[in-house]
Amino acid sequence: PLYNWSAMRATNFDWWRQRVRGVRRIFDVFRIDHVLGFYRTYAFPWRPQRNAEFLPLSQDEMLQVTGGRAPYYTPRDDSNEEASEANRREGEEYLRVVLDAAESTRLVGEDLGTVPPYVRPSLQSLGIAGFKIPQWETLIDSSRVVAGDEYQRLSVATYATHDHKPLRAMWDEAFEDESATRDQARGDLNKIAQFAGVDSLPADANFDRDFYPRAMEALFRSEAWMAIVMITDLLARKDRFNVPGTASDSNWSRRLHMPVDRLKTSRAVKRRMKLVRSLLAEAGRI
Repeated sequence: PLYNWSAMRATNFDWWRQRVRGVRRIFDVFRIDHVLGFYRTYAFPWRPQRNAEFLPLSQDEMLQVTGGRAPYYTPRDDSNEEASEANRREGEEYLRVVLDAAESTRLVGEDLGTVPPYVRPSLQSLGIAGFKIPQWETLIDSSRVVAGDEYQRLSVATYATHDHKPLRAMWDEAFEDESATRDQARGDLNKIAQFAGVDSLPADANFDRDFYPRAMEALFRSEAWMAIVMITDLLARKDRFNVPGTASDSNWSRRLHMPVDRLKTSRAVKRRMKLVRSLLAEAGRI
């Protein structure tokens, strides 16, 4: 259900304050999922369980089924400067409540997707770090990937979140002979290679030799406040945590390929962790 901000304001946002106090007792840093929703939310007049029913419909067919109700932005879209300013102002009001309740606990805002131009400057003004995913950080007027030393200090750099494929899975897809996702994987991989200063990836390129060390080094050397690596990328695994928009038994059910006590004694894992530690040290992160 959508947040009823007016009702929350009437109680001085007590629901949010309680949630943040609970999180604060456990974590030093926490992430707000889809922070764009604090500014405006794209809403559907049907439950997600009915998405498959509506996907093949035309606009007119959809309106007929919903009784004339179409998806919409709430509280308003960003169609003009006045509306955008109102969304920015109200979003900052709600986020200041979260910051107040968080006290010294730090916030990260998941600012991915179609991001209105005012959101990232707004987050910066509030002291909330946003995300930097290198393969998506390209200059507006070119295809050049933004270099890590150009990242804002108040940001979190990572190659993937729980909703994305790990690097090893992307690598395997990119070098497959035929795949529906091969071109997309190759494009993303080439952007990461560009970010890491790798000129090209030949057909006989080796993941562990030619790509992984350079990719990790570039991420750690970026100007971002934090560089986060999913455990699947840390261990160079292909397992994926979640596929958004799907209902599957594999979502949120992945386990490590071996128990932690075996990871600690694995020669391959030890070699990889030694490499990662040396890269972190060289980048000044430990």
